[in-house]
Amino acid sequence: MASSSVSDIPRPDTESDTHDPIFEPSKEAIAKILPFLVYKRELQILGHPVHANNLFYDLEDGRIVKTGVSTSVYEAKVMMFVRNHTSIPVPKVHMVFQHDGATHIVMDLIDGVALREAARLDGTGERTPASGNSLVTSDQVVSIMQQLKGFIAELRELGRRFPQQQAHFGSWPDGPFRNNYFHDVPPSEPFYSVDEFHAYFLDRLRPLWEAKDTYDLLEKVRSSSEESEPVLTHGDLAPRNILVKDGRIVAVVDWETFGWYPDFWEYMGVGNEVLPRVTFRAIEATFGKTPLVCETYRYVHACLTQHDLFYR
Repeated sequence: MASSSVSDIPRPDTESDTHDPIFEPSKEAIAKILPFLVYKRELQILGHPVHANNLFYDLEDGRIVKTGVSTSVYEAKVMMFVRNHTSIPVPKVHMVFQHDGATHIVMDLIDGVALREAARLDGTGERTPASGNSLVTSDQVVSIMQQLKGFIAELRELGRRFPQQQAHFGSWPDGPFRNNYFHDVPPSEPFYSVDEFHAYFLDRLRPLWEAKDTYDLLEKVRSSSEESEPVLTHGDLAPRNILVKDGRIVAVVDWETFGWYPDFWEYMGVGNEVLPRVTFRAIEATFGKTPLVCETYRYVHACLTQHDLFYR
């Protein structure tokens, strides 16, 4: 494979690729999609609606439309970049357009179920008991985690092939993070050290009396942290974003969080959901015991989420 340079990196916030036909669909093509953007066309998996911050509509031709608060042209460009330069299964983007002030991404409908649901539901969409017949077996969950670990390594290699112009922790290829783990006060600038990364969350936790223990724990992590280089990765590889079928990953979705993170970040996100015991065992078997920094950031996220819910 030919080597790549910084100049080869697509610039998602510039005009360099605005003439790609994917981003300039005809009015006729858009008009054919608009009738599907209604409640009764919302995507369902195993009879259940998709629970997310965005909306998904089934076009009934093997494609879906994603739109909503975090859907952006940026996400579509990330999907195309990762799909073109890795073996990671990413839905193909067919077109991107603006309608009623929102971005709409038309992409492939993937025949798969999010790992979060696959570990809890059977083939009819019914919830299974802990020992029940879920869509994935314990051995399959381990295999899925091993695949996921391989994808993380591939994304880090992608970051080495397309290096940063200036080392920073933030969005790809530059700029501040676009990630809801940062909650309602997202950073306005990239971070240029791990210490700055930790300091952002310490500032968020400081005024929260109910987060004192977590604040103290994060301060301990910060004081013992060593400087590290940013790594390129998805940013939110939680089980809800991993679509599986027949014991394998068939798609990784929700790429709006793509960027440069501390090397512990993705391992924190993999287990940052309420999951069946079999999934946690598979995570531990694949990634090892959860480091203190990962556990700490799970507490940080829980504290900020709780505060957002009850004190807004």
